[in-house]
Amino acid sequence: MALVDMADAIFFLGLEESASEDFNLVAIRDSVEAWVQNIYCRRTFTVTTYKEKYNGTGGKYLTLDNYPIVSLSRLSIGTDDVISIKNTNTGAHAAVSVNPTSVVLVKDGTTNTLSLTTYSTMTTLVDAINLLSGWTAALLSSSFASYPSSILLEKYGLQCINNNLVYLSQPDEGEDDFEVNPTTGIIYSPFGFPVGVRNIYVDYSAGLSTIPEDLKLAIKLIIKEIYQRRSEESFGVSSFSTGGISVSFAEEIPIQAKTILDGKYRKYLL
Repeated sequence: MALVDMADAIFFLGLEESASEDFNLVAIRDSVEAWVQNIYCRRTFTVTTYKEKYNGTGGKYLTLDNYPIVSLSRLSIGTDDVISIKNTNTGAHAAVSVNPTSVVLVKDGTTNTLSLTTYSTMTTLVDAINLLSGWTAALLSSSFASYPSSILLEKYGLQCINNNLVYLSQPDEGEDDFEVNPTTGIIYSPFGFPVGVRNIYVDYSAGLSTIPEDLKLAIKLIIKEIYQRRSEESFGVSSFSTGGISVSFAEEIPIQAKTILDGKYRKYLL
């Protein structure tokens, strides 16, 4: 979703309404928004759902990558193995992968892709795997039977040729004693977060439900400068004078935009 409405950008630039048909202007708006979020501010401003892994440091605070937090549905430490899989055929290669949408089984160049939407529970997913020639799957506990398959953690290239068992896992049971600062995205646990590599799992939504006017202004200022440079074919020029009119460009982004972004919206790397 765009942060700045195109009609608003056109009005800000002082252009005619027909400028809405200028595909270059749309491309500039989209590129500026992507740059501001992905490169300069290092955060997505619209509300987005995340499934992320973090390293436990042994401390009592965990800082999420995205904020402000809108909702948090799971905070888990560690994992549970849920499904075992093996390929019973002899051959050169067999592997299992789990991506956000499917389980992929590969045997000597033959690929089977099982959608987590179609096989939405652990039981239906196991049954589907067992219908494939040479593949065997089993639930490690009957208590997992009705769990949604969508909570399986991503894994790639688990080698399971010649009856070698591999395991698909899910986040461990969620924690229930922690505090969240929604504004900063910082979570406090009185028991701390155990030291580990990508051993903390958090499912949450974060972002701004309404884009603030000062953030819109910063983006429009950058759009205006880039559009003006394009119109005057002055890319790479820091300043010029023509027809008695002098125009100066900031070396990177307009100082007004930089002040807004740096003061409230830019995430600094620790």
